[in-house]
Amino acid sequence: MLKIGEFSVLSQISIYMLRHYDEIGLLIPEQVDEFTGYRYYSERQLPIAGKIQALKSMGLSLNLMKEILTKYADNAGLKTYLELQAIEQKEKIEHMQKQLNLLETTIANLDHASDIPLYSVALKRIPAHYVISVRGIIETPDKEAELWERLAQERKRQKIQFANPAWNIAVFHDEGFQERDLDVEIQQAVIGKCHDTDVMKCKKVEEITAATLTFKGRYELLPQANEEIIRWIGDNQYKLDGNRPPHQKPERLSLPLLPMPHWEGPQF
Repeated sequence: MLKIGEFSVLSQISIYMLRHYDEIGLLIPEQVDEFTGYRYYSERQLPIAGKIQALKSMGLSLNLMKEILTKYADNAGLKTYLELQAIEQKEKIEHMQKQLNLLETTIANLDHASDIPLYSVALKRIPAHYVISVRGIIETPDKEAELWERLAQERKRQKIQFANPAWNIAVFHDEGFQERDLDVEIQQAVIGKCHDTDVMKCKKVEEITAATLTFKGRYELLPQANEEIIRWIGDNQYKLDGNRPPHQKPERLSLPLLPMPHWEGPQF
């Protein structure tokens, strides 16, 4: 039998921690003198102490260590458990790396000369929802209101209710930049049933992850807003998600894929 001091030296665990492990039931002495209260350990407990040290170096909590030593006597079960812990730790590291990137890029861009603050960009997950939409060719960007007027008329005709939030989104389908004759689709999130007409379509929009930027200003500032959001996407190591058919999986999963920036149109 080994006294607590001797066991502490051999196991490389402090006397204070050995007493704490005893209190929580993680490593209980094989014998305790009922008169003096002295703790005595067996040589057979040294491998257990070694496992505790190894698990501690992995960053596992005392409760997890106790669970592992209690439930996983065989290596196969322990391997499966540790693999799950490794996945969880990787996810935490990736999340912290994203947070660090956000901090660094925000710091670097605080002095960036712009009417639109770059730090107002936020990553949002927009759940799957149903929309009514109108798509058409408009002569110039400022003519977008014509599409919203058409959509409002159809919505009132069918007595369709807004969803909450009522996402109003304009999608520009042109492949590149155009000054005139733009192919634009406007969408508005709704609840309840609706049916297609010659003007309006009803459809489901799948869940997306989007980089969003909120600012208050003139319509002419939209190019500047797009510039800011594109810079944010690049600085934070994301990639744009181009137009792809519904339900088609992205080719690359190493980085989150983001849709092109949308402009939220007016509500009627």
